[in-house]
Amino acid sequence: MHHAPVARQTPILDIWYGDRQRFGLRGRPQRFVNILGRVRGNTPIATLQYRLNGQAAQELAVGPDLRRLAGKGDFNIDLALAELSPGENQVEIIATDVEGGETTRTVTVELAEGTCPLPYTVEWSRLAHIQEAAQVVDGRWVITPAGVTPLEIGYDRLIALGDMSWRDFEVTVPITIHGMNASCFNSPSRHSGVGIVLRWQGHSDRGADQWAARRPFFGPEGYGAIAWYCVFHNLGPVLNLFDPEFRRAAYCPAPLDLHVPYVFKARVETTADGGSLYRLKVWPAGEAEPTTWDLSAAGHAKSLTHGSILLGAHHIACSFGTVTVNPPAGE
Repeated sequence: MHHAPVARQTPILDIWYGDRQRFGLRGRPQRFVNILGRVRGNTPIATLQYRLNGQAAQELAVGPDLRRLAGKGDFNIDLALAELSPGENQVEIIATDVEGGETTRTVTVELAEGTCPLPYTVEWSRLAHIQEAAQVVDGRWVITPAGVTPLEIGYDRLIALGDMSWRDFEVTVPITIHGMNASCFNSPSRHSGVGIVLRWQGHSDRGADQWAARRPFFGPEGYGAIAWYCVFHNLGPVLNLFDPEFRRAAYCPAPLDLHVPYVFKARVETTADGGSLYRLKVWPAGEAEPTTWDLSAAGHAKSLTHGSILLGAHHIACSFGTVTVNPPAGE
């Protein structure tokens, strides 16, 4: 009996947020836009490249690594705003397998000229797409009745919102934790966590390390502070204010229950001496807001003086509800 030959499959390129993506409509929350996706197929991938507006091809790493590329075949294209033209840009993504099979997808990236004045509210249920009001930096995220949630958990699943020009602000968002990945206790992560990065401007190009691929950039330094709930293997569950060297500027024990929404409120203000003051309070949704802050800490010498907001889920299954950002309230 003769069987017809099976047609060989060329690589499949999944573009998570579509072949047309728009950025900048609600401000510019970081120095980059990110085109995220996954390459897969029956034959191993030999190379993955992208070409911006017909320029020279650039090499991309293919996941997994232990940092930003969480899944097998994941990729993340960091496109610097300075490289993009206002209006439409074309990003050609080329995947080649070890047998020479090739697949090309083109993503149209539109750079809009929007602004994001305070106050600013993001009500996820009113959006058709996350990118209408925020920018996915890492990971596969979906809108659910509870808000926005990472579809796959891993290292630093991130959404940026707001504008790099923001200076002093207060952000309030309900967060519900559903579970965590115990692999988080291994290097390089060492904890699971969820919360808000204040005064964000973008990842830094620190090259590669033993856990990270070369592209996308992985350096997390360059922010004001991180207002974070985390579970450490040695400390257990705590609230933290991390400085840009990822040291705990302040922390306290905080055993939060699973599947219960908690309101996170974080504030940053410029002080009279030109420094900054960071604060965080967390309480069960539906209860009265506490009058005092759980944590307060002065800014670090490396803390940025302005920047946007990152919502971060680090090796944790969670959902973020409506995000409200206001100028700091007087007390």
